[in-house]
Amino acid sequence: MGCYPLSFNANVSYHNLFKIASIFLFLDILLLKRYIFLGDILKNYTDLAVECYESAEKTLIDGVKVTQTHDVTEVTVLNENGARAIGKPIGRYLTYNAASIPDTPDLIEDGLNSLTSLLKSMLPEKMDSALVVGLGNTDITADALGPRVSSKIIATRHVKGINNELFRDFFSVASVATGVIGNTGIESAELVKGIVEQIKPSVVITVDALAASSADRLGTTVQLSDTGISPGSGVGNHRCEISRSTLNVPVIAIGIPTVVSTSVFGAGNTRDDMFVTPREIDKVIEHGSRLIGMAINSCLQPNISRDVLYSLSGI
Repeated sequence: MGCYPLSFNANVSYHNLFKIASIFLFLDILLLKRYIFLGDILKNYTDLAVECYESAEKTLIDGVKVTQTHDVTEVTVLNENGARAIGKPIGRYLTYNAASIPDTPDLIEDGLNSLTSLLKSMLPEKMDSALVVGLGNTDITADALGPRVSSKIIATRHVKGINNELFRDFFSVASVATGVIGNTGIESAELVKGIVEQIKPSVVITVDALAASSADRLGTTVQLSDTGISPGSGVGNHRCEISRSTLNVPVIAIGIPTVVSTSVFGAGNTRDDMFVTPREIDKVIEHGSRLIGMAINSCLQPNISRDVLYSLSGI
């Protein structure tokens, strides 16, 4: 496309142009105030159910059950009282804790076994197809986890109809990265709902970057839940919910925390707080996407060997 000089319509007065500019300035001020307000109320906000429980000082809460092993914490919200107490919907939240997201084949394999087992426990007993949804923005490293995972999923729905021995053992899987509304003009939830209505999967697995209230959990924690997700909620950019109630199919949400508010570093309750990422965020996203991508592939393709899955997914 070429570049064209800006020209003015003779019927458009400078007075009208000034009024239009003033309107845009007013809208910008409103948007800025909205984010300042959100920044005030979202100090120490977290997507992690385990942190919500910890913020309640680990006291006994009616409607919340917590069990813990050496590397997995399960928080189960049993009723509305528990949901109100920790600010999370009714459902199961599994938190896999590691010293760091694995970066070598041997370490990935160790973490993969644990994560695959946890994901299997979340999936429906009977299913014949799955949709994997990568949420996030590829242009922002800390928000690129979902699209990176989506690119590593072995999509097979399009070949399941082929009568060929090569594809007989594959499970039907579709994968999509929804992008962000600022680029597409479409809510991720709208895109996912349209796809679900068209292909009718037995389960939807969403992957998104999360927010934490503890810097120690950045890149070291994987959360799985059966409650779905509201993209962007961790940083105050609430979008439409993707869950069983909106899609009428089970929704499993998986994520790794990649951002934390500066308030956790002792900045206090100021209006200058921002969300920051670890210095090694590139490695966190790359290694985390490999781990989650391979865990999903392993769960959905149990009849295919790990070596073949690694090869087909490019991990």
